[in-house]
Amino acid sequence: MPAFIAEMRARIDTLGRPRPQLEWALRFLETHPPAARAPVLCHRDFRSGNIMIDNGRITAVLDWEFAAWGDPHEDLGWFTARCWCFGQDALEAGGIGPLDAFLDGYAAEAGWRPDAAIVRHWQLAATIRWAIIAAGQAARHLSGRETSLELALTGHMVPELEFDALEMTEHLRAGTA
Repeated sequence: MPAFIAEMRARIDTLGRPRPQLEWALRFLETHPPAARAPVLCHRDFRSGNIMIDNGRITAVLDWEFAAWGDPHEDLGWFTARCWCFGQDALEAGGIGPLDAFLDGYAAEAGWRPDAAIVRHWQLAATIRWAIIAAGQAARHLSGRETSLELALTGHMVPELEFDALEMTEHLRAGTA
């Protein structure tokens, strides 16, 4: 998690405007780090939009451009973050199913069950990361470097993501996540 925090702080610094909500959430992760696991190859953009399914089975995982070594909970946090549930917030596993069923299925295949509390920390990290990416996309549009309606509209997600990050820190602090 320290490398993630350093990377996100560096990316915030390139945005050209303060992001105190995201700094607050990063500070929370820094002062409340989850237990670390041995690094594995992480996809780092594992979500329902990057998997191919045929007859109810995953046949491919697409879009590996962000892959890097990290905590295995990182991909699980990204997949189960609210921002990738597409309005199906009760179905935390990518808007497809409940978190516990997803973690049970993971355990059946991997031979170990991910810690839901650590997944929650990585959900917060995913929310922070997506907020920074979205703010960067909006900045590209606003600078005139790359005018795009999609980039402009992505920037409108940032306040909700910042609010989600603050709310998540409160739930994690209270142990109600």
